[in-house]
Amino acid sequence: TGAKIKFVGVGEKKEDLESFNPKGFVGRMLGMGDLDALLEKANVAIDEDQAQGLQKRMLSGKFNLLDLYEQMSAMKKMGSLSKLMEMVPGMGQLKISKNQMNVQEEKLKKWKFMLDSMTKQELEDPAVISTSRIERITNGSGTDQTTLRELLKQFRQSKKMLKMLKGGDPQKMMKKFQKSLPQGM
Repeated sequence: TGAKIKFVGVGEKKEDLESFNPKGFVGRMLGMGDLDALLEKANVAIDEDQAQGLQKRMLSGKFNLLDLYEQMSAMKKMGSLSKLMEMVPGMGQLKISKNQMNVQEEKLKKWKFMLDSMTKQELEDPAVISTSRIERITNGSGTDQTTLRELLKQFRQSKKMLKMLKGGDPQKMMKKFQKSLPQGM
């Protein structure tokens, strides 16, 4: 009919209606990603001033669970994990099963519930989280202690990586990273 395509639905929700971009559409179909759409979603979801503040805190070593919570909220605004992965070049070619993706989505939901159950003090200073607080947080969030301990471990690892970035020497960081990998990789 000669009618131009203006929008394309990439899911079942109203947020999944996007402006049609032929290059991005074909890129996603071929598993090559769509960085333009990803950047557009990021610009809508993330406040620039907030992002700069977060970057300063991360590089100064003052990253806390409140920052992690804000990052997770911004990611959620951008769409599901599987949709985001499709937009990143090369990620569409990884053979991550739908089941694995669902497990990760569920884990992120549980983490958000746990963060919602924490006090402001716990979010700002995770070091205060004791065994009794872990019990209170898991009871309040309807989750288990293993998952909360996993969240805290992941947070500590992220914070450690950020401290390495703070050092600024890319070659040293690469050597440290390679040493942390299992033998043969």
